Amino acid sequence: MNKLKQIRSIKKKQILFLMLIGVSYILKAQSKKLIEPIVSESVIFEEKSGIVAVEAEFFYKQSKTDVRQWYRASKFEEANAGRDADTLHVYGASNNAYIEVLPDTRITHDDALVKGNNFSDVPGAVATVHYKVKFNSPGRYYVWARVFSTGSEDNGIHVGLNDEWPESGQRMQWCEGKNKWTWASKQRTKEIHCGIPHDIYLDIKKAGVHDIQFSMREDGFEFDKFILTTDKFYIPKGKGTTVKANKTLPKPYPTVAAPVIKKNYFKTIATALPDNKWIASQEFPALGTDFYKNGNNWMAINPKTHKKAISSTAFQFKSGVYDIVFVGVAESDGSSTFQLSINGKLLGTYQPQISGYMFEEGKNSTKIWKKVKLNKGDKITVKAKVGTDGKEFTRGRWAGIIFTPSGKGKKILDAPSTYSQN
Repeated sequence: MNKLKQIRSIKKKQILFLMLIGVSYILKAQSKKLIEPIVSESVIFEEKSGIVAVEAEFFYKQSKTDVRQWYRASKFEEANAGRDADTLHVYGASNNAYIEVLPDTRITHDDALVKGNNFSDVPGAVATVHYKVKFNSPGRYYVWARVFSTGSEDNGIHVGLNDEWPESGQRMQWCEGKNKWTWASKQRTKEIHCGIPHDIYLDIKKAGVHDIQFSMREDGFEFDKFILTTDKFYIPKGKGTTVKANKTLPKPYPTVAAPVIKKNYFKTIATALPDNKWIASQEFPALGTDFYKNGNNWMAINPKTHKKAISSTAFQFKSGVYDIVFVGVAESDGSSTFQLSINGKLLGTYQPQISGYMFEEGKNSTKIWKKVKLNKGDKITVKAKVGTDGKEFTRGRWAGIIFTPSGKGKKILDAPSTYSQN
């Protein structure tokens, strides 16, 4: 009887294994479709009155796809193409779809940079998408692109023309507008990493059909739409101008409803003053830090596997003197310990009070450091250690950091506490 049970158990495991292989094969097969064009080479986008707009997913071919490829993403399309640490960002995308370079193996600055693989400072060398554009008016066209960047290692791309990659199309860069769809037209330089405006352009010398190309600089780059314009001071708004082509384009993708976001304590006080700047905890890297994303608002530590965690990110705001408000989470199982450092120098240590609730985010779980001088690019580091009441462990939960004008730290703290990680 025992042997019969063993045989049945082995068969179940074999069936499960085969099912998993089948699911993996199906996902990979589906993902291959997401790299294929949805428009043909005969679809030509047309410039009129000095402007033309194109959806990124309307490429007619890809090239240089040995190590990285562009994958389409929409409401019902998500690639299974190796590592991709973030989630879909379809909501708010023009045409409800976009493309992303995958796999994404360089999430943070601490991940290995492999030239010609997950990074390419050579334009046109890795993962290139092509678009046919008819120009009626020759001239200098400034290039704008709408992208979604979550960090410092997924915010660069190159643009070229007819298999040529002029210096003026190299190293498009995004620093501002993290975690939302953002238009930009800036070129990164050694001196100015966040880019110089008006330095990204293509010179169209003759009217007619030209091949516009974008190639990977950093993997994980999410690309929604681009605009070429002769107006040097043009700035796109919203989802940009209408796309016009010589043929009927594919039907629009299904819309994705806006997420319902309930303001927690951190978000309430972060937006209390118009001059406030902030970095939510989940904007800090999680991979390789021993933190994990707890719900939609907090970073935390799993005490079963780790007792400490540390993560860093760059201060991307204007240099100045700020009151720094650290919003931790009070827990019922003890008091976690947090250390905040600037450029490796300890600013201070903080322990939230023990809460009567399972967890509580509010005035009693915040810490203010007054009149702190910060420069753009400074390294902000949070180190957390779990606490205990002798029976259970806390999880080192925290919500984020607010940078408010000097002298106004205390003024923003009065808001209702919240008790949900979501």
